[in-house]
Amino acid sequence: MRDTASPGPAEQLARTPAATSNGAILAVEDLTVAFGGLKALDGVSLSIAAGEITGLIGPNGSGKSTLVNTVSGQLPVRGGRIRLRGGDVTGRRPDRIVRAGMARTYQIPRVPPTLTVEEVLSVPLLYAGRDRHRLPGLGDAASIAAFCGLGPLFRRFCGDLSVTDLRRLEIARALACAPDLLLLDEAMAGLSHEDSVQVMGLIRNVHEQGISIVIIEHLMRVITSLCHRVVVLNNGRLLAEGAPATVLADQAVREAYLGKGFAS
Repeated sequence: MRDTASPGPAEQLARTPAATSNGAILAVEDLTVAFGGLKALDGVSLSIAAGEITGLIGPNGSGKSTLVNTVSGQLPVRGGRIRLRGGDVTGRRPDRIVRAGMARTYQIPRVPPTLTVEEVLSVPLLYAGRDRHRLPGLGDAASIAAFCGLGPLFRRFCGDLSVTDLRRLEIARALACAPDLLLLDEAMAGLSHEDSVQVMGLIRNVHEQGISIVIIEHLMRVITSLCHRVVVLNNGRLLAEGAPATVLADQAVREAYLGKGFAS
């Protein structure tokens, strides 16, 4: 595990978006995903609480990215169910899942270098099919860019952006889909400490808009600073879940990261 613990998130949660009766905005039931004979996810069941920031952690190869790729519609499901806001989205196309209320970012930003920030943000506003005015003050490309700290770069080509600004743009593009649930895949990758602090501030601001968030992250200071709850995967299975301090002190979690000889 990297980094040390930092103060936890504020006690007050942002307004809760639409969710199931048990308070879950996303529920995964006995989910199995396989590549040939190898099970990348093996009967995983978990839920993401509405209104919270949830950390998704685990050693390399534990199934984190596979889980995010599957619930966002980019990998086929061998078994199990995925429910978003109470509706079954198992096997749906990614664009349908976006319309149902989920958006995501990528560890490696996927933006055409010859498009401007304005053009990149205009596409999801036109085609996502969600209510573009659901988020107050964030109904157009210019306001979303300003919210994400990209206002001065609005007409800049994406190929000229810094790594940090590309991270901001990934989040901005997801916001343009007006999601209820946002999945962030290693949003701090490649950032300096100072830049990661700024992006963490942006994530807090996004959460304050009433958006539930799932963060895949290796930096434990990010997890302990932002997350209300943590889910741990290991070898394609659920290993632990709960409050960050409790989970990170768990012996099984420490062994998964460090090995039995170094976890005591």
